[in-house]
Amino acid sequence: MKSGSPSRPYPEERRLATVMFADIQGFTTLSEGMDFETVSDLIKEVWMHLDQVIESHGGYIDKHIGDEVMAVWGAPESSEDDVEQAVTAALAMHEALEEYARSSSKPGAKQIQLRIGINTGPVLATYLGSRNEYTVIGDTVNVAARIQEQAAVGRVVITDSTYRMVRGLFRVQRMGPLSLRGKTRPIAAYRVLQKVRQPSRVIYRDVGGLETRIVGRETELALLDDLLEEVKAGTAPQFVLVVSESGLGKSRLIMEFTSRVEVEQASANIFFTRGLAETQQIPYYLWKSLWHNRFGMSDDLEPRQARESFTRGIIELWGKRLGFSSAVEAAHLIGNIIGIEWPGSPVLQKIMHSSGMQAQKAFELTRELLSRAAQAAPSVLVLEDLHWADQPSLNLLEYLMRPAATPMPLLILSSSRVEFVRQNVKWVNLGRVIRLNPLELNSSLVKEAYPALENMPEATLSSLAVRAGGNPYFLEEMVKTLAKTDSYPGLDTVPVSLAAWSEHLPGNLQAMLQARLDALPRETRDVALLASVVGRVFWEGAILAAAKAPKQTKILNFPEAVLERVVQNALRQLMREELAFPRAGSVFSGEREFIFKHSLLQDVAYSLIPHKHLHSYHAAVAQ
Repeated sequence: MKSGSPSRPYPEERRLATVMFADIQGFTTLSEGMDFETVSDLIKEVWMHLDQVIESHGGYIDKHIGDEVMAVWGAPESSEDDVEQAVTAALAMHEALEEYARSSSKPGAKQIQLRIGINTGPVLATYLGSRNEYTVIGDTVNVAARIQEQAAVGRVVITDSTYRMVRGLFRVQRMGPLSLRGKTRPIAAYRVLQKVRQPSRVIYRDVGGLETRIVGRETELALLDDLLEEVKAGTAPQFVLVVSESGLGKSRLIMEFTSRVEVEQASANIFFTRGLAETQQIPYYLWKSLWHNRFGMSDDLEPRQARESFTRGIIELWGKRLGFSSAVEAAHLIGNIIGIEWPGSPVLQKIMHSSGMQAQKAFELTRELLSRAAQAAPSVLVLEDLHWADQPSLNLLEYLMRPAATPMPLLILSSSRVEFVRQNVKWVNLGRVIRLNPLELNSSLVKEAYPALENMPEATLSSLAVRAGGNPYFLEEMVKTLAKTDSYPGLDTVPVSLAAWSEHLPGNLQAMLQARLDALPRETRDVALLASVVGRVFWEGAILAAAKAPKQTKILNFPEAVLERVVQNALRQLMREELAFPRAGSVFSGEREFIFKHSLLQDVAYSLIPHKHLHSYHAAVAQ
């Protein structure tokens, strides 16, 4: 709990928060035909059940107003998964109310229903009134209340700002822009259908900050939309390779497209995997990562648990349609090539004499599995950073593209750096190549990408566009640097001159990223450097291991008793600075997993470590 005076236990401060308004429908009608004491008892009992749901998901109950409640996540205290917990709580509240209605014998219990609205954004946490009541105020609160008014009974509606922070974790349905009382512009909104039990792709939890919109890629998005429609209407897979230099938005384009698919086609399958530099020599790592993501598996599962989870996932995806092979055979053969052990498996014993035969059968059954999934629902297979893929994984991908009698209406969407295509020309001939060129940025596009810059002088916007050189990542880093200059504390309130920020902007991206790291508190910068030893994906435990390497290294030199707290605080700071993100799900149970925002950021952090110390760090992490 935060420190403060007895009457004001929390500080007054600006915070990023998620605000929920939930309104129970039916009490007014009941009040007309029932004694008010009976209705009052019913209200008290219902809120007792629903308040427990809110609090069990980390929500702070701000106030009750008759048949309405306002709850907050992110104030007075915050967690990295506040937004996810708020939306999860909303769905759980509907379930709790339905269960209460079924089990209660109180008059009117079966006639009440619930509607919920949620919004995320900046708030002022403060104290109001003669009773010094702690609350949050601001437009974020007002929009949450208005969204709730627009929600149909029995539904959870979230704004676009909330959706962007949980996309991929919930199945949602896009609603038309909502015109809200007191707002001049319509608000984008989504109806939440259900939580995704096993997210089909790695989820990067955003932690707020500047709203960033994708700009200048309308043509590429439209092409991907058309290709998906072609695939759905046909029987063969379509291979698409998005190619560009670093920082031009390959991952952002793919994320934007797959998010749209999930919203517009709620039953869609999105399979996701990514190549990593540190796994380039591990056979079939790309596919291991894909199936682990799909089935919610971690690397440190006991062998028996791994077999059970993998088999269960394969059976569910395989479906009930009969074929030449069974789902269990598929699980044994596909699992075998990604390192799952099957002691005494009769399936593997038949071909145990030939590793080549095992791989061939695994390839055939992978194709059959994806074919079944793609025929059941629109399906997209995403393979990011093919330039880091191991060769066996690429062999399997190439096999999937061969002509076959089995229908497989699957869109295979991949990305790579330019040098991968130069060295592997055959991938250009397998399908469609989308080459991302630098954006033709101007002041209008900069404002469109960053709505918070709307009031910035035209000269400053134009200079930002020129200095970015068409690189969206470079532009974003410059805007983040600009946002942190003392002379310009708020991007939406104070005008700024070019001279006020130009001295903060180095001339190239590497220098920019180094400056961003150098601007961090010392211990946060040190944690970033240690994380870079682990890789683009890193874990809290691995950082602690590196920090405990021989003390002559002098990085993060704190007493061991406080080291864990220092690392945790630094990781929170990296998330606030949007230099790293927590990932929903970890390959190691009980270990928080993170990813650097961009591989270039990891490279720059790694380059700052003296070479003479690298061996100690790598040894500590490996151990």
